[in-house]
Amino acid sequence: MTLTRRSFLFLLVLSTAVTDFAAFAQRGRDWGIEQSVYHDPVTGVRIVELTAGTNASDNLYFHVSNFTADNRHVLFVNDRTGSSQLYRAEVESGRIVQLTDDPAIGARSACPDPNDARRVFVMRGATLLALDIQDFSLRDIGEIPGPHVGGFQQPTVSHDGQWVAVGKQRDAANWEIGLIHLTTGRYRTVVTQGFRITHVQHSPTDPVIFYVWETGGYAPQRTWLVNTDGSANRPFYARTASTNWFTPLKEWITHEAWVSGTGDMTMINDKVGVMLVSKDGNARLVREGNYWHAAARPDGKFMVLDDMQGRLWLCETATGNIRLLATGIRDQVRVHAHASYDRRGHYVQFHSGRTHETVALIDLRELPAQDWLR
Repeated sequence: MTLTRRSFLFLLVLSTAVTDFAAFAQRGRDWGIEQSVYHDPVTGVRIVELTAGTNASDNLYFHVSNFTADNRHVLFVNDRTGSSQLYRAEVESGRIVQLTDDPAIGARSACPDPNDARRVFVMRGATLLALDIQDFSLRDIGEIPGPHVGGFQQPTVSHDGQWVAVGKQRDAANWEIGLIHLTTGRYRTVVTQGFRITHVQHSPTDPVIFYVWETGGYAPQRTWLVNTDGSANRPFYARTASTNWFTPLKEWITHEAWVSGTGDMTMINDKVGVMLVSKDGNARLVREGNYWHAAARPDGKFMVLDDMQGRLWLCETATGNIRLLATGIRDQVRVHAHASYDRRGHYVQFHSGRTHETVALIDLRELPAQDWLR
């Protein structure tokens, strides 16, 4: 049998279509249980690593909880299918299920809905989508209108659960923060700035949005707040004698995250220590030291910290006392731990490169000293 050129081209197109379909047919796939357990050689703490193999797993950015609202699943990103996709792991069993199969979706920028255990918000370009982690459906919520050239931010949910804060780069020199209404899909601009905006985070307790002037290093004024109606766009603090900011290097403040239950923020003062910052801009140095990231338990009483030596710590906010949890988490892969708590303060999750790039869990209820859970 001799193929004509037209038949050959048809079969080639059909083959390509079948291949593409197979590549995008992973949504909802059950990948089974891959988790393994080890005890830290220094602390003895029991640690669960969620994935196995050579594929790389990462967590979501630490300024949102990586857990679903019911605390049943932890979300993570993995590249086992050839692109970074979103997965859920059941905390109790470790069973892994794939949630997305579209490379255009910003999987690592997902945000679990704190009010709905089935819903996770993701961005596909300028489109905000609601992903159902049980039936794997995707629903368009709304669109960030032009002009834009990219720079779409990780969505975060408003304090009242009615809006999602998003961001975009308008053009070569301007950036914008906006809100998308979860019921109507309506977009409204909150603020525009003539500098690069990142780390857009809606306050969990107030109609306020936090953002930073991103330079990759020193910034004349890094941390900003703006009311959601666009008013009172201001620096998060004023450099006066009455404000208790420990900033010997001026704006060397980084890695900021809201405390979900209080409306305070944790921040790292580079090479100085960890700060807890109140809504009015006053700050307290909780713990001196060269820490890298910090995230607080929902009630703000404890924090999880990491350092560049690959160690993970618990810190009591009131006293600054610390307890070592894990070591060697950067031994094979130089990861950013980006550790954070679950919704109830029972677990710490973090990005680990101890033996391979994975996501790990520590059940704090297993620690012998229950003072760290009070």
